[in-house]
Amino acid sequence: MDKVDFTEHLDTLPKPKIGEDNNEYIEYDADELWKSTKENLKLMIGNREFSGIFGNSYVENVQNGIVQISCDASYKREKILKDYKTILKNALLKSSGRNFEIEINLREKDTPQQEKYQYHDPSNNQGLDLFTSAEREEKQREDAIKKAQLNPKYLFSNFIVGSNNRLAAAVAEAVVKDLGSAYNPVFFYGNTGVGKTHLMQAIGNEIIKENPNKKVVYISIEQFLNEMVEAIRTKRNEDFRNKYRAVDLLMIDDVQFVETYPRTQEELFHTFNTLYQANKQIILASDRPPKEIKNITDRLRSRFEGGMVADIQPPDYETRMAILKQAVIDKNINVEIPQEYLDMIAKNIETNVRELEGALTKVSSLIKLGLTPTRDDVAKLLQVDIDSKRKRITPSKVISAVSDVFGVKTSEIKGSRRTAYVAQCRQIVMYILRRELSMPLEKVAKEVNRNDHTTVIHACEKIEKLYEKDSRIRGKLDECYRMIKE
Repeated sequence: MDKVDFTEHLDTLPKPKIGEDNNEYIEYDADELWKSTKENLKLMIGNREFSGIFGNSYVENVQNGIVQISCDASYKREKILKDYKTILKNALLKSSGRNFEIEINLREKDTPQQEKYQYHDPSNNQGLDLFTSAEREEKQREDAIKKAQLNPKYLFSNFIVGSNNRLAAAVAEAVVKDLGSAYNPVFFYGNTGVGKTHLMQAIGNEIIKENPNKKVVYISIEQFLNEMVEAIRTKRNEDFRNKYRAVDLLMIDDVQFVETYPRTQEELFHTFNTLYQANKQIILASDRPPKEIKNITDRLRSRFEGGMVADIQPPDYETRMAILKQAVIDKNINVEIPQEYLDMIAKNIETNVRELEGALTKVSSLIKLGLTPTRDDVAKLLQVDIDSKRKRITPSKVISAVSDVFGVKTSEIKGSRRTAYVAQCRQIVMYILRRELSMPLEKVAKEVNRNDHTTVIHACEKIEKLYEKDSRIRGKLDECYRMIKE
C-alpha cells in the first residue's frame, strides 16, 4: 500500500477540546473522532474491506494518548491486531494529527445504543469475507470446541493405548466413525485419573474436527444438576431441556453422583430416551460400572447397561512409561530426564495418570533449575517412601498372589516339582521379587528353596520376554501386581 502524506490535511483536522491549562490535546469527542477515522479508513482500504473488518467497530474512549476501540468479534479483533493495526493508527493520525496508541476491546453483544455505530455497505449486502475457507473453518471449529466445553489438548493422537484401555479406545474410534449407531450408549468406567475424561473429550474434538456443525456437549453430572436447579428457579425448564435434547453427542462425566439426586435421575432418564430414540450419541463416564451405582432406578440402570460398557484399568508399567514419554512431548519439556528417574516415576505412581504427569513436572522443574538430583532427591520430591513401600510387599504375599492367580499351591512353588507349569509359576515369583523388591539373587533363590542364583537370572530373563510377547501371561502378571499392592 502506498504511503500517505498527512501534512496537507492538518488544517482540516477536527479540533480537540482545549482545557484551561491550554495543553495541546486534552479531550477528544469519541464519536467525532471515529466518524472522521472511518472515512479515512474507507479511503485507504476501500468500502468493502472496511465493512468486513471495521464495519461494526467504534471508538469507546480516548484517554492518556490511547484510543480504545470496541470490536464485535474475536476474529476481527485478531485480524486488526495482526494485519490492520498500522493502517488504523495512520487513519487516526490523519483524523487527529496525533500518533495515538490503540487498544482493541471485544464486546459480547451490541446494545440498542451501540447499534448506531454499525456500518452496512449498500453495495455489499452479503458483507466482505476477507478470510480464506480454511481460516473460516478453523475459527468455526474453535468456537464449537469452546461451546462444547472441550479441552482442545485432549486428542486421540496423545492418548496412549495399552492393555489397560485397548477396548475403550477401540470403542471410542468406532463411535467417531459411526456416531449414534456403532455403540449407543457408551459407558466408560474406571478409577480416577485413568483417562476416561481424555478419551471422552478426544471423541468430541474429533467429531467437531470432521464436522464443526455437529452439536456436541460435554458436561459433568454436577453441572447438569446445577443447570437444572437454575432452570427450575427461573422457570426456564423448556430451555434447559432443549439444550440437552437437541444435540448430536452428549457426554456426561462422573455420572455415578446421580445416585444422590432423585430429581436429576428423572430428568436424565427423559433426556436419555429422547436422544436415544433420535439415534443421537450418548457417552457416560463413571468410577464404577452401572451395577455398582447405588440408589438409582432400575430403568436408568438398564439404560446405562443397554449399550457398550467398557472399563479402563490402571495402566501397566509399559503404558505408564509411554505416557511419561508422550507427556515430555506434550508439555514441551526441553531438558533431558534420566531414564532412571522416569523408571522411578513409572514404578511408584501406578494408578493415576494425572499424578504420573504431575510427578514428571516436579522432576523436570528440579532439573531445569540446574540441579543434579540424586535418586533419593527424586524420591523425596515425589513423596515416595520406597523402603516403606517395599516393606508392604513381602515375599510371602508375592507367593500367595501367584498361587491364587495361577492356581498352584504355595507348597508346590517352594517344592521340588519340575513340571513346566509349576516351574513357570516359580519363575514368575522370582521375577516379581527381583523387580518389585530388588532382592539380592541369593535371597530370591532361598525364598523358593533354590540354591543357585543363576536360576534366578534365567527366570527373570525368561519371564521378561514372556511378558512382552504373551498377552495371557501379561494379564495374569498384572493381576498379581494388583493383589500384592492392595
